[in-house]
Amino acid sequence: MDFSLTEEQRALSELSEKILTDHATLERLKALEESDECIDRDAWAKLAEAGLVGVAIPEAFGGSGAGFVEVCLVLEQVGKAVAHVPFLATVGGALPIARFGSETQKKEILPGVAAGTTLLTAAASEIGSDPRSPATTATATSEGFRLDGVKVAVPIAEQAAAILVPARLEGGGTAVFLVEPGASGVRLEAQETFNWESHYRMTLDGVSVPEDAIVGSTDERAEVLDWTLDRMLTALCAVAAGVAQSAMSITARYAAERKQFGKPIATFQAVSQRMGDCFIDNEAIGLTMWQAATRLADEMPSDREIATAKFWAGEAGSRIGHAALHVHGGISIDVDYPIQRYYLWAKQIEYTLGAGTAQLKRLGAMIAAD
Repeated sequence: MDFSLTEEQRALSELSEKILTDHATLERLKALEESDECIDRDAWAKLAEAGLVGVAIPEAFGGSGAGFVEVCLVLEQVGKAVAHVPFLATVGGALPIARFGSETQKKEILPGVAAGTTLLTAAASEIGSDPRSPATTATATSEGFRLDGVKVAVPIAEQAAAILVPARLEGGGTAVFLVEPGASGVRLEAQETFNWESHYRMTLDGVSVPEDAIVGSTDERAEVLDWTLDRMLTALCAVAAGVAQSAMSITARYAAERKQFGKPIATFQAVSQRMGDCFIDNEAIGLTMWQAATRLADEMPSDREIATAKFWAGEAGSRIGHAALHVHGGISIDVDYPIQRYYLWAKQIEYTLGAGTAQLKRLGAMIAAD
């Protein structure tokens, strides 16, 4: 497949990079980490002002009407800058609404997302359950549905205007519901993360939602969850690609400048081989992510490609993070030096994506089935 960017896509990527480089500075990152604020509001406002938050929102609702590849281009730059902006959570929530939502849902939510004033998120993770087969239940009532269950690692849940909550229906199948974080029966508890991102444990205890809170028509309900998860996983791989690129670049510059015995450590065989492995891993992360993203943008079957991208983003991203620390040596634990943040982001992504062995087993099953 040809992954060459168009002129418009290159301009979009460069604009994202410029905004995040200017605003998500090291000083700003340190200030956020030391405060109670979990979102870089200034950088987020600049992204929205430039039309980047609404990149995949239809033009009728204030966006630019671009596609999933453009979303991943912005997320790659978010990863490069390790910027605390809620792009992944918000756009991940907006995509299924734009694709499957009712006209009322689109009109009420999407213009605010495009303007950067409405934040969204999705409660996709549960302890011990496959995200595609949630344990959270949706029981039909006279007023709509009752939701019961526990979700974990829900990004920016307390700051979001709405949370997409997948749940298992009584008669079989799943549906995705829009739930307000302040609704009766919702309890949010902050969770600590490696990279200072704002995550929450979400308990749903008899949460009542109307039937029109479901995303997608009756015929589409079964498709919404898989469609959404495929894009959220690939979008996280795009962030991983950006994290890996910056970690490798920062480490390569350091190795070229740091001298021992009168020579740059980059000339030492052990260091050069380690950096060569990082380059291969970085290329694999980017290649597999763009393959999955391109196929998803064209609505093509992408199970193998997503599993492959997920494996490389988690496993190779972690290897690059470890190599960056090892090559830097003692300075890598200095919080005034940027490299430790890339390691922490790589580990957070690895744990979010899950063990690489599971992806290899999934790929093996797909190959065996064929």
